[in-house]
Amino acid sequence: MNYIMKPLTAKEIKDAKPKLNSSGKLVKYELVDSTRERGVGRLIVKVLPSGAKEFAYKYKVKGERHYISLGRYPVMSLAAARKAIIPHINNLTDGLDPKTELAKKRKLQDSVALAESKQGNIKQLFHAYTDKMKCDGKRTHAAVLINLEKEVYPVIPEETKAKDVSREQMKRVIANLIEREAFTQSNRVRSYLMAAFNYALQHDNDPAVLVQGINFGIENNPVIGIPKQKKGEKVGTNYLNIDETQHVLAGFIDTVKIGYMCDALLKLCIHTGGQRPYELCTSTWNNLNWKAKTLLITADFSKNKKPHLIPLTDSAIAILKGLEKVSVGSKFIFSQRDVRKHLRTDSFSTAIKYYRKSNPKFNPFIPRDIRRTCKTLMGEIGIAKDIRDRLQNHALNDVSSKHYDRYDYLAEKRAALVTWEQRLLSAVVE
Repeated sequence: MNYIMKPLTAKEIKDAKPKLNSSGKLVKYELVDSTRERGVGRLIVKVLPSGAKEFAYKYKVKGERHYISLGRYPVMSLAAARKAIIPHINNLTDGLDPKTELAKKRKLQDSVALAESKQGNIKQLFHAYTDKMKCDGKRTHAAVLINLEKEVYPVIPEETKAKDVSREQMKRVIANLIEREAFTQSNRVRSYLMAAFNYALQHDNDPAVLVQGINFGIENNPVIGIPKQKKGEKVGTNYLNIDETQHVLAGFIDTVKIGYMCDALLKLCIHTGGQRPYELCTSTWNNLNWKAKTLLITADFSKNKKPHLIPLTDSAIAILKGLEKVSVGSKFIFSQRDVRKHLRTDSFSTAIKYYRKSNPKFNPFIPRDIRRTCKTLMGEIGIAKDIRDRLQNHALNDVSSKHYDRYDYLAEKRAALVTWEQRLLSAVVE
């Protein structure tokens, strides 16, 4: 008589109790669920001496019996256990060992989980991007990081994976700024975000960063398509005329709270044709050649990362001679009381605010307007634009300038500054 195996019922599993063997010792045993098919293995329930019950898939490969644990009853139901063995049955009927295939699947899942754990979040992205800025000598790196964290984290939690950031979230960040009517700031933050995600796109393929163990998995830049705000794109137009320029040169030092260093910086900025204050502040006495009458702005501190040689007029030399007397012990031309440090540009900005406060009817101006003033007034007296650009060390990106022209234009720049100095001094006697 053939024994017909029947499917298990939930009640049979629930009622199953531990069994005693012939010597009175509790032993485990199996309840078998029938699929009424041969060669596909069986769902079983292991009833343990403790009374616990576990589902498992039991099968044979090359005559050898194997088990795959599925889960405990009643946390796993009979229906769920029957569903769980279907992939194993499919592997077995395809001639594959279910346990081997399960190990492969788990290994793949572990690999995916490891890759996921290495994918950087937006906090790591912002720090990596601004660290790169710092390495590249971009002095705004700290301010960029502050702005990104201030504007983004209230909208997107810092632990969010960079690859999961959506365009809608980016729009919300920018929209918050627009709602505050911070249009210029909205464009700045948009620019920072665009650059940060562009950095992430290149990061994963850069052999130089493989050792960091972080990937961002960015496939596209979520900022692309978000337009700039035209209200925030105001081109600077303010500059001082020659009389105003001379007024500032003569009266800056007489303003309350403005010290000698800031006054000398203002004068040197103007007499050298509108140099960037930061580049002058970070210059050292070693960069100055008294005999050749030149000051070298090194690539480390130059905005465009190219060395810039500035010819010095008699007025500029006189300013530097005065600074030499008060900067004793400092390697910097413009030093602080702590001679190990150079004058800060925010001190210069504050000095200009003091001047404006003391002269409320005077044409308001900011440090950047000084550079624009020199550029404009030098143009008015006939100094060619290309020489003015070279004097202010603007990046020249035409093919000729980038790849072929290695002439330093020092003589032309010197002649231009002599003409400029004559204009500045002539204003005194007109």
